[in-house]
Amino acid sequence: MANASSNRVVRGARRQRRSPQGGDTRAIAAFLTGMAPSRPREWSFDTLMTVKFVIGLLLLPVCWVTIETLLVSFDAAARVGGFWRAAEFWFFTIGAVLWLVLFFGARCRPMLYVYVAGHEWTHALFVLICRGNVADIHISSDGGHILTNRNNFLISLSPYFFPFYTAVIILGWWLAEWLFYDFQPQHFPWLFGAIGFTWSFHFTFTIWMAARKDQPDLDHNGRLFSFSMIALVNTLIIATLLIVASPLVDWKPFAKAWGSNLMTVGPRFVESVREVLSFYL
Repeated sequence: MANASSNRVVRGARRQRRSPQGGDTRAIAAFLTGMAPSRPREWSFDTLMTVKFVIGLLLLPVCWVTIETLLVSFDAAARVGGFWRAAEFWFFTIGAVLWLVLFFGARCRPMLYVYVAGHEWTHALFVLICRGNVADIHISSDGGHILTNRNNFLISLSPYFFPFYTAVIILGWWLAEWLFYDFQPQHFPWLFGAIGFTWSFHFTFTIWMAARKDQPDLDHNGRLFSFSMIALVNTLIIATLLIVASPLVDWKPFAKAWGSNLMTVGPRFVESVREVLSFYL
């Protein structure tokens, strides 16, 4: 039974639910959560949003450097070490492309239901991680919400950067190997195929959802802060997956390259701007 604080949040959550209207609008409503934003007692909401906006600005160069380091590292691995010929890479790519074909060619309500389920379960998981309580979870292809006594930016943004079904695949593989079967190296490409499929599922729906204007999860934290955080964490996740799959890229040189790029991002950016302006001046 929810306590008094929980009841207040539950009532707020119910007020925040939207009434979906036919067609694609119902699909959009499937991505809306019913969690009421919890405002810190120490700061006003406007002050908190200003701080998040500043943090979002500061995260932009970090996002750029992370994406740059990822692309440069794996471009070198592909050209020098032939990473693109590895079975893990091809199975990951095939899985990702297979989902893209389904997403653009056969998207349907059952897919929306599966996505909404993962979306709401991710919210609930991060509520528990943040030591909150989940009173109820509602899931349907027309909409979803959770009722909780806690909310913060990790909880509200978690479905956008945490690939729920990819985590389920990896956890299931680990449990199967621990309890039932000793997987051999030739089996790992199949794991990466499943990871590619589920991560592409997560990525496409994240982009599709983030592109919609009415997204409480993003608006409650500010669009700049939300997009910066989502881009950064998603890039780190894909970098982790590729580093695990590649024998040619390790965390230490990757982190060293990332630090070097971050330290020089300012001068290099200014030089890039000068080169562009030189064509017009």
